[in-house]
Amino acid sequence: MKQIIFTDCDLDGIGTYLMFKWYTRYKGEVEICSQSNFRKTYTAWSKKNNPDSYDKIYIFDLDVSQNNMDLVDRKNFVIIDHHETHIENLEKYKNAKCIVKVFSSCCKLMYTLLKAKYTDRTLTDTQKLLMLMVDDYDSYELKLKDSYNLNVVLWNYVGNRAQQFERDFGTGFSGFTQTHLNIIHLNNKKVARVLKELEVFKGILPVGGVDRKLYATMASTSLNEVASYVIDTYDDCDICVVVNLTTKRVSFRKNKESIPDLDLGQLAKRIAEGGGHKDSAGGSLNDNMMTLTSMLQRVN
Repeated sequence: MKQIIFTDCDLDGIGTYLMFKWYTRYKGEVEICSQSNFRKTYTAWSKKNNPDSYDKIYIFDLDVSQNNMDLVDRKNFVIIDHHETHIENLEKYKNAKCIVKVFSSCCKLMYTLLKAKYTDRTLTDTQKLLMLMVDDYDSYELKLKDSYNLNVVLWNYVGNRAQQFERDFGTGFSGFTQTHLNIIHLNNKKVARVLKELEVFKGILPVGGVDRKLYATMASTSLNEVASYVIDTYDDCDICVVVNLTTKRVSFRKNKESIPDLDLGQLAKRIAEGGGHKDSAGGSLNDNMMTLTSMLQRVN
């Protein structure tokens, strides 16, 4: 059977791919990309390959419903995702098989689906631990030891991250090597330097008729760490926006205690042509965001 997987390049996307491989014994091709560059990645691939010649084309952990329906709504496509913004567009699909459910991670969704299907197959303890660590990081609960550092290792690989992650954790998580520990140590030093150099700005963002305290800063690396730092440092921060001038993208994070019900995925969709989850989202540095950030006042 001729198959290919397109999966998100982040920890959850690659974890989902491994989960699928562990259960199904998948041996086909895999391409990693982000939601923002899926169209470019898929188009480049389709110029060298005929999509109609594939029995199955899988898409994992990517909301491709926003601007890619002309590419993906085909009978040989299987789409598995957990983004809330994807659910709203399910009625657009006429041909592709879609399994889109709200889950803490796509990796855990895949585990739940395949565990029920392949009742005669079980994962090892190290495989289950890796799934839990991926889920812990993607939901950003960070309750498990080393889930944060697992993501650090992934994003510090040079070259094909999926291949290197599978090389190191293809049988699950059983600890870090000395090379991994060195990467983690260097990353901690880098994050400390980034946080020390931050310029933070503050303003008001009306959301649903309520004025929310918005904090913003700029960073091209360690975006989650930057957002967490701002939210933890400024007690009145409701929403944090991290602007990446290198990629022309913006990341949204929120104070879960002050605004637990606010859906950042919907906010990003409305003002930044983006999407994501209830607690974290991303979008483009468009005119709306340029105008919004230009009205903020520096606080440090």
